[in-house]
Amino acid sequence: MFMWYTGKGDQGKTKAPSSGEVWKDDKIIEAFGNLDELNSALGVISSAFPEISELIEKIQDNVFRISSEIAGYNMGFDQERVKELEKLIENYGNEIGPLKNFVLPGGHLASSFTNLARTICRRAERSVVSIYKDGKANENHVKYLNRLSTLLFVLALWINKKTGYQNVIWRP
Repeated sequence: MFMWYTGKGDQGKTKAPSSGEVWKDDKIIEAFGNLDELNSALGVISSAFPEISELIEKIQDNVFRISSEIAGYNMGFDQERVKELEKLIENYGNEIGPLKNFVLPGGHLASSFTNLARTICRRAERSVVSIYKDGKANENHVKYLNRLSTLLFVLALWINKKTGYQNVIWRP
């Protein structure tokens, strides 16, 4: 019988390849957890709106690569991945046109999940910035997550447009 648990983390510690044994509330474990949560939220988007599942899976791969590099493995994560996101932001943004109001998350379910993923991405970015300051992440990781949150915002608006849902306009 295969054991799905080891019990090794029962005392509140775990191992990170780049840091050795650390407490589970260590900043690097926080970053891993936030990136993992981001990838899970991206999976929900892919399931809820299969029309962009290929794009989302590529993004998931990049998020996993960021985690792998933080863990100490060289995955060749470079500026080109950031530039790819910038092109996607431009392309999808051109399809929706300029935004004239503040919008609230809502509309199509996939759009709402995309906004949720955006907020998780922002948290992941903050935690990666925290370890970047300690030299455990690199500038391209931070830039990628920053651009990704923008892309997710644009995609949420784009999904609403493609599905005929209205964006929820914030009215103070």
